[in-house]
Amino acid sequence: MRITEFVWAILPALLWLLYFYKQDRLPEPPRIVFRVFVFGALAVIPAAIIESRFISNLGRHTPVVSSLLLNYGVIAVAEELSKLVGLIIGVGKSKAIDSGVDGLVYGVSAGLGFAMLENILYINSFGVQVAPVRAIFSNLAHALFTGVMGYYYAHSLLWDRKKEFWKGILWAILLHGTYNFILISGLISPVWSIVLLVVAFSRVSGVFRRQRNIS
Repeated sequence: MRITEFVWAILPALLWLLYFYKQDRLPEPPRIVFRVFVFGALAVIPAAIIESRFISNLGRHTPVVSSLLLNYGVIAVAEELSKLVGLIIGVGKSKAIDSGVDGLVYGVSAGLGFAMLENILYINSFGVQVAPVRAIFSNLAHALFTGVMGYYYAHSLLWDRKKEFWKGILWAILLHGTYNFILISGLISPVWSIVLLVVAFSRVSGVFRRQRNIS
């Protein structure tokens, strides 16, 4: 991989991380954010191992039912649960989470770490021409979906409510699976994947905005 491709793979994820980090009025410890980012990147490994057993032929030719099962039940589940494990390991016992926004930031960090390593693999396989799309949309998608999961994960810790934990997982899988299904199945205009990201981005931005208004 040439240096230009390497930069294209890494820099956008770091810039998105910096953007979301700056939205937090009470920033989290940078070392923990970065540690979660690293464990999020490592989460690509178990997710890739699981996916390789099921989705080698997934594409527009795949029957609708199979495509739904693979996008939601394999890709979304494998990737979001792997990122969740990365988040939990990365935060560890530091007691760094004391609000929903904290969980959101750590979730975004895990998602962007995952996206960064995934970017390296994609660009190495398909060339730098895929980099611009991944820089904007793939990075943001991973950040938002896992950010939502992190938000509910924080609530599950703060309120000791298991249903918040599962709610976060279900939302992340639903959003991720829908995004993938739109892009991979070819049955729905890809414009709707952008609409999905805009709505998710709006909701996540609203969390930060409410924090600033309260503080």
